[in-house]
Amino acid sequence: MLLIRSFNFQFNFTEGCYLCKTAIQYHMTNTINKAFHDFQILDVIKIWHRDRKNIIIGTVIGMITSIVVALVLPTYYESKTILYPISMTMADRNIIFGQQQGQAEFSYFGNKYDASRILQVANSSQVIDYIINKYHLADHYKYSKDEKYLNTKVHQEFLDNYNALKNDKDAIEITLLDTDKDLCAKMVNDIAAKIDEIATLPVIEGKAKIIKMLEIELEKKNKQAIEIKNSGDANKLANVQSEIKQLSEANMQYNVSANDQFSSVTILEKAQPAEKKSKPIRWVIVVSATLITLVFCLLMSIFIDQWSYLKSRL
Repeated sequence: MLLIRSFNFQFNFTEGCYLCKTAIQYHMTNTINKAFHDFQILDVIKIWHRDRKNIIIGTVIGMITSIVVALVLPTYYESKTILYPISMTMADRNIIFGQQQGQAEFSYFGNKYDASRILQVANSSQVIDYIINKYHLADHYKYSKDEKYLNTKVHQEFLDNYNALKNDKDAIEITLLDTDKDLCAKMVNDIAAKIDEIATLPVIEGKAKIIKMLEIELEKKNKQAIEIKNSGDANKLANVQSEIKQLSEANMQYNVSANDQFSSVTILEKAQPAEKKSKPIRWVIVVSATLITLVFCLLMSIFIDQWSYLKSRL
């Protein structure tokens, strides 16, 4: 009998603890749910009315800070040039001397592959390093000579302000931002000239190699012609002289083609110093920062109010 009573007591005590725990959890959950689910727009108005002084002070401080920051930020100007690639076939001697009759028509302007080639040159380290070194951009960006990772920082700042892209017309647009509008325009035009120089270099070097090969071959054929002339073989001499004539003509054409001032791009729009700044737009910075600060201060007041409510209920 005593054993049964002891068992009933333990069972009732365990059940009571479980019910108590469940009641506490329900109370906490209900309190939290009530705190957040019963929160309405009217409560926001009440919090605004109660804490409006602190919210306004915080917003004014944020606005003043944004004004100071906006005034301190450097002014940047943008310059842009537009390039159109020229077909590399325009440098071919067959085009220059009109030997393409009866063949497929060619275009003066390049295709999308020519545009991609020019774009690769525009974004190459050759062009970027050339501009950085020529215009001493490390000094222009106000880096000290003992700056850690100097080259990396200068390159990164330049790339942050530099953009070269291909538009839907297969033209290349090159833009640059800088605090000196005259220097900015000068650098952009220099970039365009450097792109043209690098893009035409393989063609020039290729023609120079062909000219040298033709000159070597001509020299051999001339020596061969002298030997054949001394031997008295008229037919063989005529064949060699015909080859010499063809080689001489080709050599002359390649020399003319090499001396031709060929360009790989056409500049549709030359960069000019900007008349007005590009960034920062100071009023946008001030208005955005002020609104963000206002919303943040209001949210903080709501959070504090809800936290105080939860603490009082727990």
